[in-house]
Amino acid sequence: MKFSLANAAETEALGVRLVLESTVTWKTLALRGELGSGKTTLVRGVVQAMGGDPDDVHSPSYVLEHHYAVDGGVLLHRDAWRGDAGESSDNASDCRALIVEWPDKANSEMWPKPVLVVALEHADGGRIALVPDGVL
Repeated sequence: MKFSLANAAETEALGVRLVLESTVTWKTLALRGELGSGKTTLVRGVVQAMGGDPDDVHSPSYVLEHHYAVDGGVLLHRDAWRGDAGESSDNASDCRALIVEWPDKANSEMWPKPVLVVALEHADGGRIALVPDGVL
């Protein structure tokens, strides 16, 4: 399913929907998209919907991993640009969910299942999100 997102607020709202309205349960959210396509912006909405503070969300590009306190545990937000999305480290025991940016560069075998893949693309006047049919 294709969603047109005109601005950051609409991108964050899609993140909220992926938590509150998804018809599928997911433990890992794999976010595909080029630089600036809205991956971290979408994560803000996910964190908000899970009971965390969206203002705490920052791109994990330089630190590789962020931990956000959410209802029921911790949300791990990882960057696999350099080819590792934490496969070499232990998952936090209180991990509620994992979000991986640049998932194609990582080993998905190590991620909590099930995995939901969402792609974000630049478009005239905003972004386009591609969400598997039937998820929302």
